[in-house]
Amino acid sequence: MHRPLRFLPLATALLAALAGPAHAGQPLRLSTELAPATRPFSAPAPLAQALRHKMQAPLVRELQIRLRHAKYLAQYDAHERFDGRTREALRKFQKDQELPVTGVLDQGSWNALRAVSHEPTAAELTNTDVGPWFVNPGQLGYVLELQHRLRQTGHYTGALDGALSPATRTAIAAFRTSVGLPASSVMDERTWARLLPRSRSPRYAQLFNAPPESDETQILDPRCEQGKVVCISRAQKKMSLVVDGRILFTRAARFARPGWESPEGAYRIWYMNRDTISTIFGERTPMPYAIFYDGNVAIHFSDDFDQIGYEGGSHGCSQLRDYQVAHWLYEQVKVGDKVVVY
Repeated sequence: MHRPLRFLPLATALLAALAGPAHAGQPLRLSTELAPATRPFSAPAPLAQALRHKMQAPLVRELQIRLRHAKYLAQYDAHERFDGRTREALRKFQKDQELPVTGVLDQGSWNALRAVSHEPTAAELTNTDVGPWFVNPGQLGYVLELQHRLRQTGHYTGALDGALSPATRTAIAAFRTSVGLPASSVMDERTWARLLPRSRSPRYAQLFNAPPESDETQILDPRCEQGKVVCISRAQKKMSLVVDGRILFTRAARFARPGWESPEGAYRIWYMNRDTISTIFGERTPMPYAIFYDGNVAIHFSDDFDQIGYEGGSHGCSQLRDYQVAHWLYEQVKVGDKVVVY
C-alpha cells in the first residue's frame, strides 16, 4: 500500500515565510550556482542542555534545519520555538535511529542528527535563502513561464525564448530584492512562492505555438478507447492522452518505487492544482501541474525524473519528465475525465 501525499498550494503555503533584509542601494551580485555546494557532515559536539517541547532557544533553529537536512521536517522557515511539529519530527528520527523515542533532544540524539546533517549556513539560519531552483532551469517550459511572470511584474523586458540569459538572471535578482530576499539569480521555492501571487499563470498558448510532439508509441488498454482518457501503462512506462481511441500524444512516464505502488484501475480526476508541494516524506517536493485521480495520487511533472530518470521513483504518483508536456496535459483535461492505469 502507498501512503497518501499531503499537499499544499505553493502560493499559500509559503507566503508567511520570514524574509531577510532587502539589499537596497547595493549592486546586484548574481549567483550562477544551481544549488549550494555540499557541506561536510558534522562531528559530535557537546550539548549545553537538553531541548524539549515548548522551550525557546537559538539552538532550536539549528535543530529544525538539521531535521530538514535529514528529511524529517518539511519546512524551510526555522525559528526558536520547540513546537509540536519539531517534537514529532524528532520522535520519528529517534525511532528510525533506534534511540529512545522521547521527543527530547539529548546528547545521543544530537550526535546522531549531526552525523546525518550539515552545518547550517547563515542564509538558512536567517531564513533568507533556501538554495536550489524550484524547477531545474534546463526545462524550457519552466523558464518560459518564469520569463512571462517576471514580465508581468515589470522586472523582465526581454524575449520569451526560454533561455536563462543574463537578462533573465538579472530580472530574477531584481525581483528577489524587491520582495526582501538576497540578490541571486536562483529562483528557489521561497522566491517562486512570492512570484506566484504577483503574476497570472500563463496559458500554454501564450508560451508555445503548437502542442508537444509524441516521442513514444503505446499499446492501449481497451478501457482507453472511449471518451477522453489519460491512459497510463506501467509495464510500458508510458502515458498517453486519448480521445475516442485516437492518441493525441504519448510520452515516457515514471511510477512508484518498490513497495509504494498504488492500485491499477479506472479512475476519475477529482482535483487539479498547478502549484502543489508534497511534504509528507520529510522534504518539500514540487509537483507542478498535479492532476489527482486516486485520493492524493496524481499525475505531475517531476524534476527528479528529469534529473535521474528511472533510478528514482514516486510514492505512488505517475510522473512526467517534461514541464512543457505537463503544462499542456493539465490544460487538456478537467475534473471528471477518466484515468486508466494498467
